[in-house]
Amino acid sequence: MNAVPPAASSARASTRRPSGADAALVDSLLSLSRVLVGLAARTLGEIGAEVTLSQYRALVLLAVRGRQRTGDLAAELGVQSSTVTRLCDRLIRRGLIERVRQPDDRRVAWLDLTGEGAGLVADTMAHRRAAIAELVSSAELEQPAGLAPVLDALVEAAGETTDPDWLDRLAERRART
Repeated sequence: MNAVPPAASSARASTRRPSGADAALVDSLLSLSRVLVGLAARTLGEIGAEVTLSQYRALVLLAVRGRQRTGDLAAELGVQSSTVTRLCDRLIRRGLIERVRQPDDRRVAWLDLTGEGAGLVADTMAHRRAAIAELVSSAELEQPAGLAPVLDALVEAAGETTDPDWLDRLAERRART
């Protein structure tokens, strides 16, 4: 679940500069986030994924969290259920996800990643990992491993899964599809 409070996503709140000891860190992380979003978009283009960043985010959430109901996925993405329905319709047509009905409750449709969808996520992550590794090595950091615990703490504070755990879950999902 997203740990960022709703007020933080409003336009007014997002343009406010932090003050105090955290200001430099927040500014640096904001700059890095622009770099990483650009890298994610470039990676999708380079591998010919033909999915938007929003569609890719939905695939990632299904990869790490497993089957989701439309409303739950909408909440994770911070959009309306109707938006997720349209987004997922496109992914279903591409064969990247599927709707699954449970025999005991046919009213609820679950969204799940297909083998092709899991493969796309895995390929994209492999390309992103290589690009990020190149970025880290070009930065000539004295102790890059010292940053890992700080970044992992931020990932966990946001309610996300750290990369080693994430990769394990993705591998499990791919084995099941």
